[in-house]
Amino acid sequence: MMVLMAVGLIVKAQQDPQFSQNMFNHMTVNPAFAGQQNRWVVSGIYRNQWQGMEGAPETYALNVDGALRIGKTNGGVGLNMLSDKLGLQTTLQLMLNYSYQQTLRLGVLSVGIKLGVLNEKLGADYYFPEGEDYEPNDPALNKEEMSKMLFDMGMGAFLTGKSYYAGISVSHLTKPRFTVGETGEFFFAPHLYLTGGYTFHLSPLWDLQPSAFVKTDFVSSQYSINTSAVYKQSYWGGISYRYEEALIFMGGLEMKNGIMIGYSYDLNVAKNIGRYTGGSHEVTLSYSFGMQLGKRQKIYKSVRFL
Repeated sequence: MMVLMAVGLIVKAQQDPQFSQNMFNHMTVNPAFAGQQNRWVVSGIYRNQWQGMEGAPETYALNVDGALRIGKTNGGVGLNMLSDKLGLQTTLQLMLNYSYQQTLRLGVLSVGIKLGVLNEKLGADYYFPEGEDYEPNDPALNKEEMSKMLFDMGMGAFLTGKSYYAGISVSHLTKPRFTVGETGEFFFAPHLYLTGGYTFHLSPLWDLQPSAFVKTDFVSSQYSINTSAVYKQSYWGGISYRYEEALIFMGGLEMKNGIMIGYSYDLNVAKNIGRYTGGSHEVTLSYSFGMQLGKRQKIYKSVRFL
C-alpha cells in the first residue's frame, strides 16, 4: 500500500481529481455551468489512472443539472456526486449547485455557487520499506482507519457565446481540515480552475475546436491544451497535451436520442513517474433531455458544439 501522508506537523491533501475530457466535464468543477445547456443532463465520468501502479487513483463522478426559471430570473440547478480513491485516501463528495444567468452582448454569463459535504476517509495500513528510516509510532499518523464529514463550498463564473466559452471557478473555499493522529493535520487547499474553448466552422460538415484547461492549488499547477475535429456535430476525435505529464488521445459521438459517449487514453510522458506506470483510461457518458422548470428562450447552442 502506498504511503500517502508525510511525517510532520502538517499533511497537505492531494490536488482535486484529475480528468482528461475537461471540455465535457464542466459541471464537476464549475457550479456556474448548471443550466448552461438549456436542458436537463445526466452525466458520468470514470477514470482509471496510472495502470500498473498499486494504489493508483480511481475516480467516479456523476452530475445532474438543468435549466431553472424563477419568476423572470433565469438560472440552473445541479447536483455533483464524486468518489476519488488514492491509496489510503478515499474522498466522497456531495454538492448542490445553483447558478444565476444574465444575457449580455458577449453571450450568456452565469455565476454560480455550490455547497455540500466531503466525507474523507484515511486508512492506517501503512507500508514502511525495509532499510528506510521510518517511525511507525509517529504521532502525526493515524493508528486506525478514520472518517470525518466536512463542509465545503465553491464558486464560479461561465460565459457562453455563439462560438466560444470561458470559465473560472474556485473549490474548497472553506479549506476543510481535520486532525490526523495526535499532531498531524489534513486539509484541502483551494483550487483555481480556468478553461476556454472556441469553435471554427470549417465547412457545413466539419468544425475544429481548440480548448485549454488550467488547474492550480497555488503551489503546483497543471496545464493542458486540446484540439478536436468534429464531423456533422456528432462525431469527434482529438488530441491533448498535459504539460510534462501526458499525451492524450480521445474520441466519441453524440447520438440523436441525447446519448453522448466519449473515451480518452493518456500516454504517460512524465519523466519522474512515466517509467513506472502504464497509461490512464477515461470514459464519459451522458444523457440529455428537454424537460424545463419554467419557460425560457436561449439563442446559444450546447457548449459541446457551438
